[in-house]
Amino acid sequence: MSEKTGIKLTPRNFVFIVGLITTFVSMYYSLQGQIEEAKKLPVQDAEVNRAVIKTSNQIQFIKEEITDIKGQLKVMDTRLYELQ
Repeated sequence: MSEKTGIKLTPRNFVFIVGLITTFVSMYYSLQGQIEEAKKLPVQDAEVNRAVIKTSNQIQFIKEEITDIKGQLKVMDTRLYELQ
């Protein structure tokens, strides 16, 4: 390349360059909008997540205990009717 080197810009190349720049600008503003939207979302705290998991585990344990108690009550009920 020298100072005398000329750049030939055809209309097709010009339209391509304008389209490329337009694409990059629209992607930039789209990402900026998504970033602003994400900033407004509440941050999930790790402690809250642990509490939810712990509560879910406790609920599952309670459900299992209730099922066992219901089974025991059925057996006791059956025995009670047999005694009468």
